[in-house]
Amino acid sequence: MASETTSEIYRRRHGLTRPEWRVLVNLAEVDSLTASELCTRVPAHKTKVSRALAGLEERGWVTRTTDPKDRRVAHATLTRKGRRAADQIRPEMEAAAEAALAPLTPEDRARVDEGLKVLERLFGQA
Repeated sequence: MASETTSEIYRRRHGLTRPEWRVLVNLAEVDSLTASELCTRVPAHKTKVSRALAGLEERGWVTRTTDPKDRRVAHATLTRKGRRAADQIRPEMEAAAEAALAPLTPEDRARVDEGLKVLERLFGQA
């Protein structure tokens, strides 16, 4: 698995698009999110998020519930099946990311970590 990229894992092994993977992992971190919240967190255009949600819903991994206070808003939530999928795929993705970073020296890894922290602050994901 060390030579596999993360895209090979979510695409080839699990048949997911990148937006579907990103939506899945974001929904696994919270109880529910609206499409607007997902657009910010993923980040992706609302069309891509909408397609990703539809694909995950078709698999039975996500349900969408209309907000009783604002019928224009739907809350997306992982189903048990979706939670199991996320729990299965996440360790594979983490192992692939770790394998990709393995050749780096500790100093280079520290620089990568610092760079990621800067990007998180820039994009408000910290």
